[in-house]
Amino acid sequence: MSLRSKEKLVVVPHRPGQRARQTVFFIVSSVAIAIVGFIAGESRLTIQYEDVAQERDALLQELQQLSESDVRHRQEIANLERGRAIDSQANQTIKSTIKELEQEVSQLKADVSFYKNILAPADNTKGLQVQKLEILNTSDSNRYAYKVVLTQVANNKRYIQGVVAVNFIGSKGGQKEILPLRDISDVKELGIKFKFRYFQDIAGELILPDDFTPEKVQIVAQARGKKNTRVEQTFDWKS
Repeated sequence: MSLRSKEKLVVVPHRPGQRARQTVFFIVSSVAIAIVGFIAGESRLTIQYEDVAQERDALLQELQQLSESDVRHRQEIANLERGRAIDSQANQTIKSTIKELEQEVSQLKADVSFYKNILAPADNTKGLQVQKLEILNTSDSNRYAYKVVLTQVANNKRYIQGVVAVNFIGSKGGQKEILPLRDISDVKELGIKFKFRYFQDIAGELILPDDFTPEKVQIVAQARGKKNTRVEQTFDWKS
């Protein structure tokens, strides 16, 4: 018996279109899977987008709060700086006021001492006195402001009158020279008239020659009448 005779024949039913249906089913299944995957992916993206959007909104809100806080802090800093500037200006004003008050107090003390010396001198000095001489610089190098203070000490129930002469002693060209006040100022007379009960200021301006070097100032006051008195005093030049 030959090998070929042992083989069995299998009869397969013939089904027209089955392969085509299988192909269609595979395609439909693939499309369905793809659609499901797309929908699932889309859903995940939507959820992620919402999470990101919420996080963004939270960050924007935080940024808004930080911006508002920054504005408040800047305003607070500006207020503090303004307050500090006001305090500094107030301190300067207070210091200036205190300094002015101290100067006023010092001047008042000097005035009290001045009047006290006139009315009740500590020593036995009486009558006409040359109390003070002031020489002050001006904007012009050769121009000076002067003030002579005459007083009547103790015996001042009545007026005293007379004349006072002011002479400037120095050197010119290596030689000693005396310049009377009338030669270097607006004073026209050799002696300036005075009349007072307690004190009198004699003030004005003078112009020294360029080649004159002042050293001393001589003041001679002559009272006339019942209180005939002559007082002479010499001051060192100070300006």
